[in-house]
Amino acid sequence: MTGTDLPTIGWGPPNPPRHAVDRRRLAASFDLMSAVLDGVALPGLLTLVAERARVMVGVSLAFVALPAEDANTLRIEVAVGTGSDQIRGLTVRRGRSLLGRAFSSRRALSARVVADQTLTALPAGPILILPLDTGDATRGVLAVLGQPGAEPFSPSAARQLLLFADLAARLVQLGEDQRAAVPPDSAEARIVALHPPRPGRP
Repeated sequence: MTGTDLPTIGWGPPNPPRHAVDRRRLAASFDLMSAVLDGVALPGLLTLVAERARVMVGVSLAFVALPAEDANTLRIEVAVGTGSDQIRGLTVRRGRSLLGRAFSSRRALSARVVADQTLTALPAGPILILPLDTGDATRGVLAVLGQPGAEPFSPSAARQLLLFADLAARLVQLGEDQRAAVPPDSAEARIVALHPPRPGRP
């Protein structure tokens, strides 16, 4: 993989149009807030983050990587879209990948996959990697990938996704904090159990 930090992006015209991505970001943010209020567990929230990010920019594949048991690695816990089965569960070293670089630097990275020794299953198309940063720490990274030969991500699309990733990280953390604050045998926990997420939610 080869890439640069997001601020230096100078690729092509917006794709899709900026206003379309903005509308999708607002809709995606609302869906995620609703899921948090519904008490959706972490796997479902992360899947929703990846799905909505993929729809926002109309790409075929998106995934979320989180720190693995080995402190020096990241593991792709959630992947949605074409080829997701090939990369789900894949572990990469932080110091040898763009995923690790985005995680450690807490900065978004844009690249075009050419020959990546850490993610060999990825198509040779454009990739955008965004830190899931809560403000206190980076919890993981969100990545979206285009098809080989697709136009690179425009600065406007990248900024919209970065805004979504920042909000998503905070909302997911909020959801986890709320769940941790409810004792499993409490009345509130029983109420949540009696009122599961709405149909269609992960």
